[in-house]
Amino acid sequence: MSKTVSIALKAEMTGALQRIAICMRIQRTDDTVYGFTTHDEPLTIDGLVYESTASFRPSNVASGSNLDTDNLTVEGVLDSASITEDDLRAGRWDHASFHIFAVNWDDLSMGEYKMRAGTLGEAQAHRHFFSIELLGLMENYGTAIGIVTQPMCRASLGDRHCKVDISAIGSPPTSGTVSGTIDTADSDFFTLHDSARTEPDGYFDEGVITFTSGDNAGLSYEIKAYIVGLWITKTPFAYDATGADYTMSRGCDRRFATCAGTFNNAANFRGEPWLRGNDKLVQIGRHE
Repeated sequence: MSKTVSIALKAEMTGALQRIAICMRIQRTDDTVYGFTTHDEPLTIDGLVYESTASFRPSNVASGSNLDTDNLTVEGVLDSASITEDDLRAGRWDHASFHIFAVNWDDLSMGEYKMRAGTLGEAQAHRHFFSIELLGLMENYGTAIGIVTQPMCRASLGDRHCKVDISAIGSPPTSGTVSGTIDTADSDFFTLHDSARTEPDGYFDEGVITFTSGDNAGLSYEIKAYIVGLWITKTPFAYDATGADYTMSRGCDRRFATCAGTFNNAANFRGEPWLRGNDKLVQIGRHE
């Protein structure tokens, strides 16, 4: 990322009396864009209004000449309508892209000094404040490239590697994808009920439920366990789901026996159930 800065802004930043404000532009994965600034009044830059909030406090940036990930966090009080505790817990801010830069709040024509760019990492919501880890562009160099062997299938049911057409799995009540309306949601934010579901126990284990209405609309959760008319998600849903519409897709336990016997898809199994593990490979002088 180029960090060129105009001569006028550089002079302002090195002067005795500085009129510098830090701005942060965030674009979530749903393409919603937000702007925040440390200035005491809103700033409009390239058509985006940067909200003034005293709670926006970026930490010092720690980086080196090696390829280590930049260390940067943003902390703030939950006093903005843009960032809510429910949205943080729902994961709406996960993997959003960010851009931090400095401007002269009194003369925006001086341009900007680009400081950091990357994606949001772990977001934590506390009683009265939040903290978000910001991952720099060097984080991409830590991504593992290649395929790690394992006995279980690496694909998800219905994806481009699995190739199973979920929509063509059986017909109600044994179809791959179903829709309905939640009767009640327990206060633990894990358990959902729909008396209209008649599929057998375990049918939607490891599946995915996506809410299509209500406060959870657009959010998806993996299913830990399903019995007729009731299922439990692996992670808590963000809002009360009572009365919400949903779609739900069948899951797979990723075992070869299930792939071959239930889905007749052994040719596309993405695991190595017969490959010896490291323990076997390092044994010397032993016979089975």
